[in-house]
Amino acid sequence: MSTTMRLAARALSAAVLLVASGAIAAPRDQVPYIDAHSHLLTVISPDEEIALFRKAGLAGVVIMYPDIEALEGGATRNRGYVIPSASVARTAQAAGLRLGPDTATVLGRLQGQGAICGFGELPTRFAPNPYPSDAASITAPERRAIYALAAARGVPVSAHVSLETPETIAAVEAMAAAYPAMPLILAHAGWGADADLIGRLMAAHPNLYADLSIRLDPTRADNPNLALSILTPDGALEPEWRAVIERFPGRFLFAMDITESQRHGRMSELLAAARTAFAPLAPEVEAAVAHGNIQRLMRGCPAGPSTRP
Repeated sequence: MSTTMRLAARALSAAVLLVASGAIAAPRDQVPYIDAHSHLLTVISPDEEIALFRKAGLAGVVIMYPDIEALEGGATRNRGYVIPSASVARTAQAAGLRLGPDTATVLGRLQGQGAICGFGELPTRFAPNPYPSDAASITAPERRAIYALAAARGVPVSAHVSLETPETIAAVEAMAAAYPAMPLILAHAGWGADADLIGRLMAAHPNLYADLSIRLDPTRADNPNLALSILTPDGALEPEWRAVIERFPGRFLFAMDITESQRHGRMSELLAAARTAFAPLAPEVEAAVAHGNIQRLMRGCPAGPSTRP
């Protein structure tokens, strides 16, 4: 063998060893992303919807839905990909589980059977709404029963609450403090909450998490939630949000909130926007937000994600 050939062989062997040892990282666009917050649609079947998630390049998805039969069916047919979470019906017309004195009992049975991995998304505003305020909804007895169950079993609770008033913020803090073993996920990062508030809450409550659904939508004119986006016009994270994500990398979750509002046609766009926003972060931070944190929260659930997507 010539000297040139021997050198080439050694270089090839060294490259193989580096890849095998992890010294050469996978390309950043291959980092797996799991959507930590979406819902079943009525405009297409569950299987058609899950096929869209797969086609868009998602490694998995948390599906939140009050119709337990439909939720279980979609999850069973896509075991290890769909992570089922039982939500409650927000309107009188919607089918499925409702919030009431026996809701925690039903959730406990379903979670004990391995049919669901999480509780929620739990809204604060219903139609008709029996609660005079978001603070009253957050602290209602039927919700406290769910929190106690979640704390006892280590099951994450996703709460849709707009952190608009001191009373609502105080209610969320009170529940996070009263049930410290409950992983409490603020859906949409508290809706209109700013980075300073989320940072303060996370510093005070180690069991508090935030999913970034809606907040990572591109800042374009036709975005109905433009004011909620935490992205700059060029697609980067706003500096204050980048700072708080880097401060608490184990507490943020990538999510898209696919709903009936035609967002299912934008899955690829939403994933691409997130990849662009997180690309400047350290690889371990991107991996945590993209998939690691939701996998850790759901670990142990028979229907949950594998260790590696």
